[in-house]
Amino acid sequence: MLGAATATAFAALVVGSNVPGPLLPMYADRMALSTFTVSALFATYLVALVVTFTVMARTHLTRYAWLLLPGSVAGGIVADVALMMGGDSVVALFVGRYLTGTCVGVATGAAATIAVAARGEKGRTIAASGAIFGSFVGLILGAVTAEYLPGPTTTVYVIHTGLLVTVVAVLVFALYRARDILRAALVEPESVDAEAFDTERDTRARAAGYGIGLAGWAIGGIAVGILPTAVREQTESSSLIVGALAPVVLLSIAWLSPFVFTALRTALRPIQSLILIAAGAILCAAGVLSSSLILVLAGCVCWGLGQGFAYACGLRILTRGASAVEQGRIASRFASFCYGLTAVLALVTGAVSTAWGSATGMATAGVVFVVLCSVVALLGHGRWEAPAEPLGPELLQPGSVTRVQ
Repeated sequence: MLGAATATAFAALVVGSNVPGPLLPMYADRMALSTFTVSALFATYLVALVVTFTVMARTHLTRYAWLLLPGSVAGGIVADVALMMGGDSVVALFVGRYLTGTCVGVATGAAATIAVAARGEKGRTIAASGAIFGSFVGLILGAVTAEYLPGPTTTVYVIHTGLLVTVVAVLVFALYRARDILRAALVEPESVDAEAFDTERDTRARAAGYGIGLAGWAIGGIAVGILPTAVREQTESSSLIVGALAPVVLLSIAWLSPFVFTALRTALRPIQSLILIAAGAILCAAGVLSSSLILVLAGCVCWGLGQGFAYACGLRILTRGASAVEQGRIASRFASFCYGLTAVLALVTGAVSTAWGSATGMATAGVVFVVLCSVVALLGHGRWEAPAEPLGPELLQPGSVTRVQ
């Protein structure tokens, strides 16, 4: 019961991180926000995650996972209240986004810790799959509720608050029942010098690992934070569903493709992931420039296929040969790096879009992705390690400490 309650609570919290995505164009229209401000709203969530991941990686707070997870869910309720007030206040929106990022960041480590304590290695898969599923549901919930129900900037948060209240009650009950298991499992691990381990690695291979992980993660930031507004502007559509289609397609493909590849007992190679990401960037940019939703969606299919495998490949390179403790710390730094530069790219794209239009902004992002993928391909040439087995969905969650051989 504890494993299921943990995964459900974490997924429900992650739902809140993507609910505002489809609403960003509506906020922009109502409060006359620039594209840069809209991208800053999205980046605020990423900044909060980076700060939280850094704190969690440098402290021993995961010993208190039993308290941190329900506390994070309760914090998510406070964030929803702030976002409800954000219908007419951009300051409240920024506060709500930052609180959401902080809560999700804290819950990521806490949920993984509790899930592993409850289910062993299978717990890592539960937490990761829950996170990806939660992101997907959040986009659907935000778009459908805002499009078809009254009070679009409040109703969706009321629904999410009700969901969080329900899951936190179940979670507290499950934690209480498993208190003896958790008391034995949440023991401080032996200290390991992860920095020394990381510096022993081939510098070029490390750069390739960080680069391919960034390429995989940054596309999600552009798809969720920039594309909905750009698509609605270029297609002159007033439908929030149309704006949300791009990130929904990306996340659904990213969530389903690992299961399909695992069933086929195969996996994408790093160079294939990079080609898909670069091709997706070109298609998305061309789609926005030509006001073609079909091209944008085709680009998001490419991005969805390449995203998770690229991130997992970077994690594998950086943690090859690491102990569990070393891997956890390196993975936290990896997640902070990817989230941080994703925020920078989103802000730059938003600034260019504000100054010269959404088409120019997406074209700029497309060039960045093509150059990044090309440089990473050169850095990784001869240093990629072919996966011994398909990369399953347990490797797709930033901060995951699943061991990759």
